[in-house]
Amino acid sequence: MQQLKFILRKTGRFLAVSFELFVALIYLYLLSYVILSRIPSDAEIDSSEKTQEVYISTNGVHTDFIVPIHSELFDWEKELDMHQALQIDTFQTHFAIGWGDKNFFLKTKNWSDLTAGTAFKAMFGLGEGAMHLVLCCPKDLDQTTIRKITLSKKQYLDLTNYIKDSFEGNFGSHQRILQHPYGDYHFYFDSKYTYSMVYTCNSWTNDGLKAAGQKACFWTPFKDGFWNLYDKN
Repeated sequence: MQQLKFILRKTGRFLAVSFELFVALIYLYLLSYVILSRIPSDAEIDSSEKTQEVYISTNGVHTDFIVPIHSELFDWEKELDMHQALQIDTFQTHFAIGWGDKNFFLKTKNWSDLTAGTAFKAMFGLGEGAMHLVLCCPKDLDQTTIRKITLSKKQYLDLTNYIKDSFEGNFGSHQRILQHPYGDYHFYFDSKYTYSMVYTCNSWTNDGLKAAGQKACFWTPFKDGFWNLYDKN
């Protein structure tokens, strides 16, 4: 009996310490967000003519870049070898391109589908990353969920290269994921990067803004770190 009490006491103490460490970790995480997201990464000084329109978009949690499928500077259809796939709707002019955890993308169509295992793997970088592309046309989207950004040609190519470099593979050989629970307007590709609680979809978007010489913040796992820097359209 004494041995059982000793084991229970040790177990209780271990659980209490573990809980305290978990709470401290969450507190440190949120404190880091509050501090580091308020350190600005200023837009670069670029006197070149701004002729290239792109957008950032959000569903409230996740963020994407919205870029033309075809432009004078870059062609995503050719890069991703998607001529046949895009015949589904030739009136859509843009891709909303986002990055995130592959397992989350493919198994969590609705928040009710989220499991503890999927969340744990995503938080601690135990899964693979993926690129998510959605056919769209900016003028047809809810304008409160998008922000227009006008870039120079150099900045546009810098952003394009940043996004392109997130895909696994090279020109014409990117690995498309065909099995997913979404419709024909959605496309998934393998990514070379791994999602975690310190590098989220919003961290990826924030770094993309930096790559394009735009306003951003030092670090953020959440969209508000950079979203509020941009005016409504």
